[in-house]
Amino acid sequence: MSMTPRVGRMRSGEAEELNHLFAGIVEALPYYNDTAKRSEIAKYSAESLRQLAEKEPDSVLVARVVEQIIGFCFSESDDGLVWLAWFGVAPAFRHQGVGSQLLAKLDETVRNGRSHKIWCDCRTENEASKIALSNHGYVQLCTVRNHWYGQDFILWEKSVA
Repeated sequence: MSMTPRVGRMRSGEAEELNHLFAGIVEALPYYNDTAKRSEIAKYSAESLRQLAEKEPDSVLVARVVEQIIGFCFSESDDGLVWLAWFGVAPAFRHQGVGSQLLAKLDETVRNGRSHKIWCDCRTENEASKIALSNHGYVQLCTVRNHWYGQDFILWEKSVA
């Protein structure tokens, strides 16, 4: 069996496993306050992930090794753009290009007719996301202070057309 990660749409029946991975990653974030963590974990429940994938199949992407989900990328159509809500990789699989594969697959889905641009945000302290987004062609638009959940965020964009 191949140990090379494969990235694709979330399959039916994977929402619980994906929610568990997502919740574990969010809980461990040192730069998110407790209110933000609770809210984001609730927002991306297993049922919410199923509904999002049903509405927009390319909006819930997962990276798998064999059949284990090791990473995710959540996005959504947003007034003609695509909003990259979250991407993350299980700690044991970081620094192996999985995040890059997820972002590249998102680009592919956007180029295939979803939009001409992706936008997203990240916490100002999230160095790993800032590096990953910069390396994938995202441009910082601005820093928004005391914003979502009373925290500071950087807004980003990427043209894909």
